[in-house]
Amino acid sequence: MNVNQDLATELERIYKNEFPRLLAVLIRIFGAQNYAMAEDVVQEAFGKALLDWRQHGMPDNPSAWLMRTAKNQAIDYIRARQNKAKFADDLHRLLESEWTVSHTVEQAFHELNVKDDQLRMIFMCCHPEIKPDNRLPFILRSLCGFSIQAISRALLLSEATVKKRLLRTRQQLKNHNFNFPEPAHMQDAMDTVHTVLYLLFNEGFHSSDSKQSTHLMFCQEAIGLLNLLIDEPKIANKETLSLLALMHFHIARIDARLDEQGKAIPLDRQNRQLWSRHYLNTASQLLSLACVYSQRNTGRYFYEAQIASEHCRAKTFSQTDWANIVQHYQELIDLTQSPVAVLNQAVAMGYDGAVDAAILQVESLVTHQAFKHSHMPMAVLAHLYAMAGQVERAYQLAENARQQGGTPHEHHLMMQQIERLVECG
Repeated sequence: MNVNQDLATELERIYKNEFPRLLAVLIRIFGAQNYAMAEDVVQEAFGKALLDWRQHGMPDNPSAWLMRTAKNQAIDYIRARQNKAKFADDLHRLLESEWTVSHTVEQAFHELNVKDDQLRMIFMCCHPEIKPDNRLPFILRSLCGFSIQAISRALLLSEATVKKRLLRTRQQLKNHNFNFPEPAHMQDAMDTVHTVLYLLFNEGFHSSDSKQSTHLMFCQEAIGLLNLLIDEPKIANKETLSLLALMHFHIARIDARLDEQGKAIPLDRQNRQLWSRHYLNTASQLLSLACVYSQRNTGRYFYEAQIASEHCRAKTFSQTDWANIVQHYQELIDLTQSPVAVLNQAVAMGYDGAVDAAILQVESLVTHQAFKHSHMPMAVLAHLYAMAGQVERAYQLAENARQQGGTPHEHHLMMQQIERLVECG
């Protein structure tokens, strides 16, 4: 590989790390209405880096070099547009004056302020009014530093579609107040952030790409963003810790989830020696910290982390404490009234010995509106009937589930579980 290729590769890595930080502070200065302007400044800073570093070599501190360049670019942009553009409301008057513009921008680029701006960006990108189809591309771009090309590859979308979705989202946020939610609204805002970041994690862990079961980078980005929140005790709460614990319990098993052909391996057949002790230990510590909080703000992620903990602490599948899992699911159901939790509880009930009751519970869900277009109730029934020794019925239900939907990976997983139960029977 030649020097220019080495530089391009290294610059791509730096871009991904530094783009979100620079963008956040520039939006703080320019205001959300000038998102495109902020992005232009970042792009120009990286363009100058490529030219300068190609000629003079990479500096000892590339991040500081980019920060300084973006800062100077921002000042130039402000001076050129002082009478044409409206910047952040609380900074507008300071940015109008030649006496204060440089100092104001300098202060905005202070490291502590940059971190605050990254947190503000998380709340902005998780705004509940952003449409679901637009949210993931916007998060990958604004919070994770993915290029248009990388987003296109990751989400199997054309670059034109990605650009349109980003543009729509920027336009939707033009009047957004780039600030922390008011204390009275912080809990609701955090609930939305947790949900969105978990969706990002799940998009990686249970990839919607039928050709790739795991997008590890999505999982890592979600964990990184949660770590930013955890570092701010005035923002993080019991659910933040619980969600981060849940993600660690899940990602601890990632090396054991797929076989050599990239097909899913069910939990009971996973090699537990491949589970990451580092992630499991971190997950347990985070869950212990979450347990210290009062029960008053206990949410779904706390109970889901408790369920994941039971699965991960068992030395073998047969040693799983299914009674505890059934109980945690009941706590989750009492809190959320989630039909998905009821479905999952039925599986745990089956393994706890109550197969007939579990079948009745799932059969009551088959016509539930939440599963109108889902194959999951049929798949779970197939699993339970196999557990009950009704093999022919199990295979018929499995075929019904396959016809109703799901990915090839999910079908493969379902058949593996049924075949294992038939063999054991």
